[in-house]
Formats: sequence, structure tokens, C-alpha cells
Amino acid sequence: MIGTYLHVGLTVNDLERSKSFYEKYFGFTPVLEKTFPPEFIEGHKALYREPAGVFSDMAMLQSTDGNTVLELFRFSNAAQGEPAQWHKTGYHHIAIKVDSVDAHYRAMLADGVNFFFPPSPKGNSGSFWTFLADPDGNLIELQD
Repeated sequence: MIGTYLHVGLTVNDLERSKSFYEKYFGFTPVLEKTFPPEFIEGHKALYREPAGVFSDMAMLQSTDGNTVLELFRFSNAAQGEPAQWHKTGYHHIAIKVDSVDAHYRAMLADGVNFFFPPSPKGNSGSFWTFLADPDGNLIELQD
């Protein structure tokens, strides 16, 4: 069997804020928005594990090259998540290729975005990388 990448899903606290963040800094554009009503969530209780009455708004954002899709969820009972811990099993970051890590770093830093470290050489590849968190703490690796 062969699989093909479709998208990655992220849960956020403020859908509009997150859409704006990914649009502004990385050029993602919305391609689909919908609401999963309480009946849908309750009908898939084993998957969502949410109490009765919870609904979710969702937005799919596509990268400028069309190869990457982010599926953002905002649940009506949104709660702050725990910071990613690299030594624990599970998802901990997404990586986004940009033209210039340094240019993104400077522009985002000027807007108050926090980074874990300044752009650094990535081995002997001639490219640079850094890490930041989106407004909800989801980790993003930038590479050029």
C-alpha cells in the first residue's frame, strides 16, 4: 500500500487569529471552512472524546505551492494545551520552508513573535533554521 500526504490538523483557541497568522507570515490561504455540529462530534465520540454539546469550527488553509494543507480546529470548549515534549510520543512540530529564514525571523520578531533561538546554520547544508511557536504554542520549524 502507498499513502500520500493530505494535511496536518492543529487545534487552536482562536480560529481567526490562527488563520491570520498563517496567512500573514507563510501565505496560506483558506480553501474550506465549516462547522462540525454537536451531533457529528457526539456521533464520533470514540474519536473526539468530547462531552455532549461540543461543536468545532474548522478551516483548511493551503500553502502557496499547493503541497501543504493545514486543518485548523477550534472547539467550543477550547482549552490551552500542554507544551510539546520531544521525549514523549506524539506530534511536536511542523516544518515550513521559506525563502529566507533570516528575513522571516526579523519580520516576525519585529511583530513580537517569540523564537526559541535565532537563525542558525543547519549542519553543512548552507541553509538556516529556527523554531518558533504559533499563537497557540504549536511548534514551527523554519528552514530555507
